[in-house]
Amino acid sequence: MAILETARTPGTTVGQASRPRARKVTRRQGQAIQIASLLVVLILWQISGLFLNKILISTPSEILTDFVEILLNGQLIRAFLGSAAEMAVGFGLACVVGISVGIVMGRWKPAERAADPLVSFGNATPTIALLPVMEVWFGLGLAARLAFIFTICVWSLLINTLAGVKNVNRGWADVGKSFGLSPLAATRSIFIPAAMPFIFTGMRVALAQAAVGMVLSGQEIGETGLGGLVQEFGSFFQTGYLIGAIISSTALAFIAFWLLSRAQAYFFPWIRAMSARR
Repeated sequence: MAILETARTPGTTVGQASRPRARKVTRRQGQAIQIASLLVVLILWQISGLFLNKILISTPSEILTDFVEILLNGQLIRAFLGSAAEMAVGFGLACVVGISVGIVMGRWKPAERAADPLVSFGNATPTIALLPVMEVWFGLGLAARLAFIFTICVWSLLINTLAGVKNVNRGWADVGKSFGLSPLAATRSIFIPAAMPFIFTGMRVALAQAAVGMVLSGQEIGETGLGGLVQEFGSFFQTGYLIGAIISSTALAFIAFWLLSRAQAYFFPWIRAMSARR
């Protein structure tokens, strides 16, 4: 018993003393691991070009060469800017409509009961099946592409906003009543701020869907933008150009996610603080 007591260190138990201390990975070490894993993948990918058909997959060096080519001739820049504009407009319209309708449904019970079947039907509908409908309704131009991006985004925004408003702490609503706030003032001062974490969650989901909608609409409606480049290069088996266009689409989505996170950190810094405390 005495031996066990002397083996213990202050503030620890026998099990803790015998357990090896876990090694913490620093932030710099974590970044080094990520870079090393990426380099390993790129090296193996480059080596695969020695025995795989170039039509099936291009090597990183060939992709870089093709990427620089379509970048310098302006083809990629025009497609990127056009797709970014369409994605921003479609996503912005979906935010206005989805968030507004979600707030109305969350605060007014008759509106929720009236719109719930339509929302459930729209959310359950495979949105890609609506592409031909958009072509019939809006033609083969910009309006059809914007309508498709809007449709693919709006449901996530609406449902998350509705969930946020419905989950507001009842105690906060009672405080608003005790201060004599009208339903409109309570919505503006209590329910909307409290629902912002849900709304930003819906915006992140909708952004990912907007990127998908941007590529699909570009492929199927007018063959324009980054989606049009993906369709064109894929049809002619130009794998290097194709992967370059796909990487550009991914980069556009990453930029959109970064801008959204910056907007949240700037306008609603308390959301991150509350999450950290949790």
